[in-house]
Parts: sequence; C-alpha cells; structure tokens
Amino acid sequence: MAQLRRKEKEFGDLGVRVVLVGLGSPEATAGFKADFDVPFAMIADANKTLFKAFELKQATSKSLLSMGMVRKGFSAMFKGHGMGIPSGDVRQLPGVFIIDTDGQVRFSHYARDPADHPKAEELLAHVEKGLKSAVPAG
Repeated sequence: MAQLRRKEKEFGDLGVRVVLVGLGSPEATAGFKADFDVPFAMIADANKTLFKAFELKQATSKSLLSMGMVRKGFSAMFKGHGMGIPSGDVRQLPGVFIIDTDGQVRFSHYARDPADHPKAEELLAHVEKGLKSAVPAG
C-alpha cells in the first residue's frame, strides 16, 4: 500500500479512483484506515463477497510459512512499513484490478502469495495505455 500512497497524486491526475478491499468488519477496516493513514476509499468485505466474485485464491499454509514470505516480511519491516494484526482470513490472497467506467476489467493481477502486488508504476502505465486507446484518432 505504501507504493500506492506514494503515487496517490499521479493516480488522481489520471482520474483513477483507488479502492481497497479489506477482510475485516466495517469497524476493523475503519481502524486500519485510520491507523495506517490510508488515503483511499476502503470496503469492508468480511464475507469475502468480492474476493469470491473475482475468484481470488487462498494461500496454502506451506506458502505462508515459506522462506520467501519471511524474507518479504523482513524486507518490508526494514523499509519502515508497519504490519497490523491480521483481520479476517489470513490465507486469502489479494488481487489488483483496473476497471473502467463501463465496468470492464482492463487489467487483473492474481497474487501468488500475500506480498505479491504489481508496482504502482505498472498500474499507472496500464491506465495511461487505456486512456490513450480510448481517445479517438484524428
């Protein structure tokens, strides 16, 4: 989320509305948003309705305890990124989707592990590409 926060202005300049979905209750989601100063809208999805609709997978116990995840966790902490107490299903893997104003999914990323997120620059490039292709030639 830190990389999204750093690019908040660029997303806004392109007219992008970033919406995050959390697994906690509305109260837990509001607390997370406040505790981590999240500048984006957040949806509480404790029943995983959106996660199911987008067919997001679950991590295995083995993948959660892998050395790769341990390295990613320590790397994030060394970079100054805090970690909250998990809320909801800790095995639920995230995803990232760019959805246009007509409701069409223009980009999708299904995480391989809980820390697998596309870079903000990659997302911005997809949005810019979509904007360019939407402008009529001539």
